[in-house]
Parts: sequence; structure tokens; C-alpha cells
Amino acid sequence: MVQQRLAILGAGPIGLETALYALGKGYEVQVYERDMPGAHVARWGHVRLFSPWEMNRSPWGERAVREAGHELADAEAFPTGREYLDRYLLPLARLERLRGRIHEGSKVVGVSRRHALKGHYIGDEKRAEGPFVLLLDEADGERYVEADIVIDTTGVYDQPGHLGPGGLPALGERAADRLIERHIPDVLGTDRAQYEGKTTLLVGNGYSAVTSAHLLAKLHADAPETHVHWLLLDDAPPYAPMADDPLPERLALATFGNDAARGQVDGIAPVFGQLQRLELSNDGLVADVDLVDGTRTLELDRVIGNVGYKPDASLYRELQIHQCYASEGPMKLAAYLLSQSGGGGDCLAQTSGGFETLVSPEPDFYILGAKSYGRNSDFLLKLGFEQIEELFAGLQ
Repeated sequence: MVQQRLAILGAGPIGLETALYALGKGYEVQVYERDMPGAHVARWGHVRLFSPWEMNRSPWGERAVREAGHELADAEAFPTGREYLDRYLLPLARLERLRGRIHEGSKVVGVSRRHALKGHYIGDEKRAEGPFVLLLDEADGERYVEADIVIDTTGVYDQPGHLGPGGLPALGERAADRLIERHIPDVLGTDRAQYEGKTTLLVGNGYSAVTSAHLLAKLHADAPETHVHWLLLDDAPPYAPMADDPLPERLALATFGNDAARGQVDGIAPVFGQLQRLELSNDGLVADVDLVDGTRTLELDRVIGNVGYKPDASLYRELQIHQCYASEGPMKLAAYLLSQSGGGGDCLAQTSGGFETLVSPEPDFYILGAKSYGRNSDFLLKLGFEQIEELFAGLQ
């Protein structure tokens, strides 16, 4: 039997775990990573996960790392991003069996079929007769590579949402981009000088936003001249803490977030409305916020936009991928997630959905990990590990 060529896009947690698992199943594996393994994790290395180690390591990954001579951290402890990278992801990437298979600095520009355009062989078995072709952009130029199976694990971290009404950019947002942080800044460490003693507008109501708010509140306690306006759509509690939450770090963040949204946290002033305009000034930024009863103008030094992330579909634009019109994730998985939770509920109660939810009209192309959830932020790595097992069970 000819060994099938399997291309994995992205060397984040799910990409690395997929590569290791696929090698164990006998595939010829190549991983293409635009940066370095775990690069996204490194960018939030200062953040502590609210899920423990045991939910962020696969059984096969643990076994491989242990066999390579590394000691695994306590399964019930809660790692920071940096600890997760240094103590698990990088040891995974450096395994002997992955040597020469992870191509760093290799950006995948797009994926298509060698023998067919997007509109060819709709619902026809001939669609699968030719290989995929990947266009790579690397330091020494461009090149094509072929694969029989392609798995996209590139995630969503590089595609943050905009800050204006309905997900559009606020007026002036693009011009003010250099003063906008779209991830969770390290305000107690490397980014401290940009926020200490300054006035910041925080936009968003998810767990990234409340993490930023929590760090900024700590900075205010050290430097009382630090001030934060937290922009929320309305005055409803943004979080639904569960008294018996099995993840105590999540419960603590949810409780803090609701207190801050009620104006009960020193240094954080809630504002309810929509960001309409950002304008650069001599001293920083001026923001116009549309309120229910008018407009409020805020003078700022910085903006933090933690409004969620979305998938980059340009990689597979030339393929026949059925996307959800709401989440932009693969349609079958999106429909399954909606049927399981009604669009809400605890992400811990979710299951991965099985092989059929990973299948799209494009044969042998699969999206795993956070990107498979599209704009839905409920993805957990343990669900990604289930996806990997179910995918390869379905491929056998």
C-alpha cells in the first residue's frame, strides 16, 4: 500500500498533536508553520489557563514526551501559556520522530486541487482523483507541494474582530491601529509601560476581555493613576458563573467580571454602548461611544480590543468547503454544536461530534481545532484531541 501524504497547516497544539498521531497511523506527515511551533501560545504566555494540564495534553502526546525523558507537570495544576509551551509543546515539536517534518517559516498561501478548479466535479468522485497542491511562501521564495490529505489547524488567533457596530471597524479604527492591542497584553510585565498611569478603553465581554480587565485591575492596585473604561454592549451581567464550576479559575474570572461590570472594582469604570469612532490626537486617542441616551467622548492613551476571533477562509477559497453562515466554521460541525447547546451552555459538556461532522464536500480536506469552531469561542483542546482520534478512525 502506498503511504499517503498528509499535510498539516499550523504547528500549534492541535497541529503538533495531529502530526504525532498521524505518524503513529502510518501517514507520511509534513507540517507547515508560518512562524515557529506554538507561536500563538507564546504571545499569551503570561496568561494562566483556567483549564488544568490534564485537559491540555493528549494521552499519546504525554506518552511521547515522557518517553523522551521529560517530566510532566502535575495533571491538576493550571499552567500559564509559557509553561504550556516550554514544558509540553516544545518537547513535542522536538521529538525525534517529528525531526525534519515541521517546516518553520513556511506560510501556506492557499490550497487547491492539482487537476480541478473550485467549480469542477461537484458531488463527483473524480474530485478526489488528483492530489492537493499547496502554495508555500518561504524565505527563499515560493514553491508548490502536493498532498493526498490536508488538515487545517491554523486556528483563529491572527484574525481578531473589529470594534465598531455589528463587527465593522469603528470609524477611524484602522488609522488608529498602532494604539490598539487586539490580544491580552502583558500589563504586569513586558507591556507595563504602555498601560501604567495611562487611561485605557477595553472593548469586549468574553473571557479574553475579563482576563485583560483582571490584569489591569492588578496594575491599578500598584499604580492608582491607571484607569480603565470597560465598554460593554449593555448593563446585563456579562458572565454566568456556576457555583459548582469544576474550573475554579473560570468561576473566579466570571465573578470578577460581573463585579467589574457593576462598577464594583477599583480602577475599572463600565461604559454601556457601542464604539462609534476613534480619532488620533496629540496625546493619544479620542473615542466616541454611542449610548442609549446620547454620545460620550473619552480621552484615551490605548485601546484593548478583546472582541473575539474569526477563521481565515482564504486558505481554502479554491476548495469546496461548506461554511456556516453564522459562525464561519464547517457547516456540519456548526449544526451539531447548535443542536447540542442551542448556542449556549457549558463548553465542558460538549463532545466533538464524530467523524461525519468533520467531513465537507471537499474530499480529504479537514479543519480541526479552534478553527473548526469558527467564531464560536467554546472550543477546548480536549475536544480537539477527540477530533483527532475520530478523524483517523474515520479515515481507516
